[in-house]
Amino acid sequence: MVKRFLICLLLVAMVLLLGGCWNYKGLDQLNIVLGIAVDFDKEANQFNITYEVADQASAGKNTMIKSRIVKSQGKTLLDAARNAKRKEADKLFFGSTNILVLSRDIALEMGIQPVIDWFLRDGECRETMHVALSQEDTAEAILQRSGQMSGIVSINLHDILREDRSIVASTRNVKLYELYDILELRNSAVLPAIHKAEENADQQIAELNGIAILQGDRLKGFLTPEETKYLLFLENIIKSGVLTLSAKSEKTDDISLEIFDNKTKKSFAYNQDKIVVKFETRTHVVIDENHSKLDMMDPEVIKQIEKAGEEMLEKNLRDLISKIQHEFQTDIFGFGEMIHKKDLKLWKQLEPSWKEIYPTLEVDVKSKLIIRDSAFIK
Repeated sequence: MVKRFLICLLLVAMVLLLGGCWNYKGLDQLNIVLGIAVDFDKEANQFNITYEVADQASAGKNTMIKSRIVKSQGKTLLDAARNAKRKEADKLFFGSTNILVLSRDIALEMGIQPVIDWFLRDGECRETMHVALSQEDTAEAILQRSGQMSGIVSINLHDILREDRSIVASTRNVKLYELYDILELRNSAVLPAIHKAEENADQQIAELNGIAILQGDRLKGFLTPEETKYLLFLENIIKSGVLTLSAKSEKTDDISLEIFDNKTKKSFAYNQDKIVVKFETRTHVVIDENHSKLDMMDPEVIKQIEKAGEEMLEKNLRDLISKIQHEFQTDIFGFGEMIHKKDLKLWKQLEPSWKEIYPTLEVDVKSKLIIRDSAFIK
């Protein structure tokens, strides 16, 4: 009898605990943060944080929700977030944040690790928010609208970043948890770079502009959108994009090839104390422009274009690898990780001198281009 009574009492206690949300708050009690820009003021020795928040007061039956900018300062990121409450009726809510923009100065001087550490630790922040690096003087500039521009900057940037790889292939989309993992694994990483581009006389808009290269958690330099496209090839994550070339070996490109799919294989060979890293790409494309007026019904013409495309692709891939090896000296392609996984004994021999070995590695690139459609118009 006592046993049954205790069981019933326990069940009642569980029902009471599970019967509601202990920290429930209505939307009218929250400042929903959509995007965050983080800067650091060296003179004041404090963080300057810019939040783009949903302006719920502007929402109506026939009007789209708008955003407004909230700024705060603090000795730490949490301190700055709490200090925002001093001028806002409602507390900041980070559960819907789409994008985190870091300043170039933080990446150069402080390192980004202290910043991403807080966003991962805080229980409210999303691990899946997109992280980007500002090429402007401040990160705040990226979230600021100019002229008569409308819309929510953070949501626009989030959508552009998410869709870039499958349409343009001009940058590398990186989420917060992915950034942390890759820094732990390789001690190097890449981030999408964003700058302000001139739209017209009185407007500037945020635009993707290639990627930032990180050694550890500090900035080493940038790659252009065109160079980034070939990095996506080497990382085997390119989904679409355009390759342009001259079929007649002239200075002006007259052929556009749309990428349909690509497979890149990475391997290495070790023989007589020499390491050779090998990349093999196999790319299916469609001819989308033919300014040279070549006969696309001629099989020999198709072979000519395929060969020109393979040579162009191999050259650009080799040039990019050489730039990363010698100018940045950063193993963003994970050569060391590959050797560690496939030959642990060899890696233990190489690891003490890997920093000196990496720039001297020989890299062999072979590309196969297959035209699957000429889009011929009769």
